[in-house]
Amino acid sequence: MKILKYILTTIISILLLCSTEYARGQQPQKEKKPQRTDNFIHMEGIRIGTNLSMPFQSFWTKGDRYGVEANVDFELKPNLYPVAEIGWEKMKMDQDYVKYNSSGSYLRIGLNYNLLESESKKEKDILYIGCRYGLSYATQQIESYTVNNSYWNVENVVSGSFPSQNYHCQWIGLLLGLKGEIAKNFYMGWAIHYKVAVLKGNLDMPIASFAPGYGNIEKGSAFDFTYSIAYNIPFRIGTR
Repeated sequence: MKILKYILTTIISILLLCSTEYARGQQPQKEKKPQRTDNFIHMEGIRIGTNLSMPFQSFWTKGDRYGVEANVDFELKPNLYPVAEIGWEKMKMDQDYVKYNSSGSYLRIGLNYNLLESESKKEKDILYIGCRYGLSYATQQIESYTVNNSYWNVENVVSGSFPSQNYHCQWIGLLLGLKGEIAKNFYMGWAIHYKVAVLKGNLDMPIASFAPGYGNIEKGSAFDFTYSIAYNIPFRIGTR
């Protein structure tokens, strides 16, 4: 009788175990979300913005400098953003030895490359390095100038003026910048530019000193700073 009881107990235990495993197999399994295949920060559509720092450039540029600028960029491929910037600037210097003014338009084109990665598709902030080619056309005039050439304690003051003159300038540049999404599709950011003039045409006047979009051209290189706001118009460009 003990053997029969042991056999029945074993059979019942096996049946209960089999039924439990069968019931578990019949329950629907929760699908796991597929993991991201990349950590790229994506932006759909184009981003159009303006340079907010234009009215304040006199703080880091000699003279009274102001103007307007618009810019546009888009994602060509992951981390790579073609950029175009177009604007107009005016410079005035009214000092004891010179009264100078210059105004004109400029174009900068180039690429930005994002250095950051993200773990979420919602992240849109980028830290980037970039390169630019710039071209400006402008008109300048020296209303008056005074030069004191003194030799052996004898003063020789020379004064005069130069008429209006057209000129152009070309340069290349590198930059480092940060751009962050402050609200849905709205971005703000800054960039530090380093520029090197490669061609200065028709600069016959001796005190010419400014090129729109570039800055002071008395030296071969210049630093600049921009602070921008932009809006992303979202739409899909091609396929990813």
